[in-house]
Amino acid sequence: MSSVTRLTVLLAPWVVIDPAHERLVAGLTLDSRHVQPGWLFLAMAGSSRHGLAHLDQALANGAAAVLWEPGAGHDAEQVQARCQAAGAIAVPFKGLAAAAGHLGARFYGDPSSALRVIGVTGTDGKTSVAHYTAQLAEQLDGPSAIMGTLGWGEVAAPMDSGLTTADALTLQSRFAELRDRRVRTVAMEVSSHALAQHRTEAVRMDVAVLTHVGRDHLDYHGTVEAYRAAKRQLFTRSGLQQCVLNRDDELGAELLAAPDRGASALSYGYHAEADLRILSTAPEATSLRVKALLSGIQRTLVLPVLGEFNAMNAMAALGAFVGDYPLDDALDALARIQPVPGRMEHYRTANDALVVIDYAHTPGALEAALSTLRHHLTGRLICVMGCGGDRDRGKREVMGAAASRLADTVIITDDNPRTEDPADIRAAVKAGCHPGSDCREIGDREEAIATAMAMARPGDGVLVAGKGHESQQVIGEAVIPFSDQAVVRSRIPGGLH
Repeated sequence: MSSVTRLTVLLAPWVVIDPAHERLVAGLTLDSRHVQPGWLFLAMAGSSRHGLAHLDQALANGAAAVLWEPGAGHDAEQVQARCQAAGAIAVPFKGLAAAAGHLGARFYGDPSSALRVIGVTGTDGKTSVAHYTAQLAEQLDGPSAIMGTLGWGEVAAPMDSGLTTADALTLQSRFAELRDRRVRTVAMEVSSHALAQHRTEAVRMDVAVLTHVGRDHLDYHGTVEAYRAAKRQLFTRSGLQQCVLNRDDELGAELLAAPDRGASALSYGYHAEADLRILSTAPEATSLRVKALLSGIQRTLVLPVLGEFNAMNAMAALGAFVGDYPLDDALDALARIQPVPGRMEHYRTANDALVVIDYAHTPGALEAALSTLRHHLTGRLICVMGCGGDRDRGKREVMGAAASRLADTVIITDDNPRTEDPADIRAAVKAGCHPGSDCREIGDREEAIATAMAMARPGDGVLVAGKGHESQQVIGEAVIPFSDQAVVRSRIPGGLH
């Protein structure tokens, strides 16, 4: 990993500075709290605040130079004076957000070029597909890593990552660390926010995978069209070797026919023209049997996961390796994939009811989880669900409608209400429930889960939806420890699957 780089070399050809202002840069960051002596601080315009709001902290921590994005309300002379007083230089840089990743790549020696990087995007399924992909890579090609919602690092023990896709500089730093650890393949989730904010622009992507695109993050993108346009960027970038596309998805079908697609394409799905075609699925007690047509040959796979939609997730992961590895080897690896924490994670109660924890927090994901879980049951289906606050309000009634249509009993509880009134969120969800359906409100999430489990009888199933792997709950400004898994395990003898 690079130790120091001259500022003039780092910035050329974007910005030319006076050689008299040359500095040796020992590190770079967007976070003023992480600045160390001799580092470069990048101050960019954010959605609510500008990085210059943290300039004093960056200078106090020893920033040698500050790259800042000019904009209304910021006086260049004042910024320069504050930096000069601290012994640093200030360099205005138009378009800094789009260039930040390239600066990081240059500083760290373009680390992603030394790795095979497989990017996964979509509304639902990103995390599962990325983890299955990393597991396949580990078996087929040696040391592999994951970057995404559940963390980053080696597949067996990822570290907490905060965001689904890290900021542009952090990404380059992590790629450099993985390169230096001799990792060969990285499977990474690529969020719509990351694409819209240019975070992955300097990542050399080899394969891009599309899961399913529905409705999400409209609080940020504004419209479904803008959200889809952000996703589309991953597949029209230069340097791609292959696109793996969901043939059953509207955007996937569109990209298959797109003249500006960045690479050759391989499709998967139930569609008769899919290259990796699912013929049928059959749920078993703790697995999923899948019949598929692969390379013109019918195959039967037994996957150690729950959920019909995991057949699609498995095909998406498989698509990233077709053509590069013997198909039989890839299928053997696929048969050994492990469930992803918080993604159809299943437990059996003492009286043989099935409890499943899933991250489903969109209408499509909730509907898929309920529909597929029903096939594993002989009794009733109970759903514990809610919606997050300060997020897309339009999906609340839609999710209430889906839950009441597909479950026998719905317990509406709090997810992460954030700064909204939790009762208002629950009321909006309940307003979508079908008349006459059994929809109840229990705001306390632990009580809601405990009530659902107490109701379950042999052959019944409980879906605890919305938070999945999360270990915290955000209520108002407070972030409190909370884990659906811990609550479920505490009510099962031994706490085991």
